[in-house]
Amino acid sequence: MLLQDTPYIEYLDGKAYPKAVSPKARHSVVQGAALTILRRCSAGIGIAGTEWDFRLGIADGTQTMFVRDVAVLMLERLRSLPEPEREQPPFAPDVAVEVRSPSYRPAFAAEKVVRYLRTGAVLVLDVDPTRRAVFAHSASGVHTFGESERFTHESTPWLSFDVAELFSDIDLLMS
Repeated sequence: MLLQDTPYIEYLDGKAYPKAVSPKARHSVVQGAALTILRRCSAGIGIAGTEWDFRLGIADGTQTMFVRDVAVLMLERLRSLPEPEREQPPFAPDVAVEVRSPSYRPAFAAEKVVRYLRTGAVLVLDVDPTRRAVFAHSASGVHTFGESERFTHESTPWLSFDVAELFSDIDLLMS
């Protein structure tokens, strides 16, 4: 396999979609920052990881499986699963993070948000490195956070951070 090959396939209602992998520095540093933030904020109550498979189709009766850039699963939900199912939980993570790549597909991304929320996610963060913005989707709607704002959300009282922290390493790439 070449580095340019897409290593992951996502499924929506049984249809295969190549995962929009972006082996570029901008995507990588933003994904890393998101993981750092989520690990720090969920310490002791959740577990954060990257590129983690969640079998959403089990929860909604479809053949759907997404691989998000970063996910947080609360320990209580994780521990409720038999150990073999913890590798690929049969529902959405509590928080799913998607970092936009150059091959961003708005319609597919919108459907992913709907599925995440329908199958157990309480929050989906759509992170746009180009606009330096975070679009927070929850059952109560969508809220946009700009780079100069502090992120807080009623669905995840444990998650609070300066949005600029997500994008600070981009400046290092450009200088």
